[in-house]
Amino acid sequence: MLKKHIADELRRNLKFTPTLSQETAILKLSEFLAGKGEKQIMLLKGFAGTGKTTLISALVKTLDQVNIEPVLLAPTGRAAKVLSAYCAMPASTIHRKIYRLKSKKDILSGFILDKNYHSNTLFIVDEASMITNTPSDSSLFGSGRLLSDLIDYVHNGKSCRLLMTGDTAQLPPVGLQISPALDSSVAGSFGYQVSEVVMTDVVRQSLDSGILFNATGVRKLITDSSSALPRFSLGGFEDIVRI
Repeated sequence: MLKKHIADELRRNLKFTPTLSQETAILKLSEFLAGKGEKQIMLLKGFAGTGKTTLISALVKTLDQVNIEPVLLAPTGRAAKVLSAYCAMPASTIHRKIYRLKSKKDILSGFILDKNYHSNTLFIVDEASMITNTPSDSSLFGSGRLLSDLIDYVHNGKSCRLLMTGDTAQLPPVGLQISPALDSSVAGSFGYQVSEVVMTDVVRQSLDSGILFNATGVRKLITDSSSALPRFSLGGFEDIVRI
């Protein structure tokens, strides 16, 4: 019953007919939120122009209607600002949220993992492709493994869950071939149940964008593991100008 209610509210807050990919994501999200297990992580991956941002905004509105607190996080201040703008609520960087100073008297003492005082909360982390889990001996933050610390922080709260969103076609952290935060096998290695969905259908409003048209072509080459050079279409688009 709760699962159906969440799905209905997500569709209503989306305010237009969802694409096939969005509908799949809605069903996965409603199942994820209605589930009873606490050790759950969901990965929401979306190609550019697939309406992932719009769906996250609808999700935030839906959470308020089902008495689940949303907490918005992103790896950088810029990404947090963008997330805050389209969800119309405050967002924070991951570091600022999950760490605290070891000693208020010595700012160089480093930061340790803070206590999670939240309950019945969904932590939504956008641009998760930028999150690394490579250990650093010189890190001033926690264990030096940001992904591990984030997962530990979220699940040290009461009935808290983690949703990580992003685009796997974006560059992974420096020195890595994949983005660990968007890899279900990495998330599963922490002992959590992982669900994931990949949104691939470009929404109709984005089809007129030359940037997205060409980005989708490059993405297809990556997905197909093609060694061919990309060919770009530059004519007939208002957002591309030859200079």
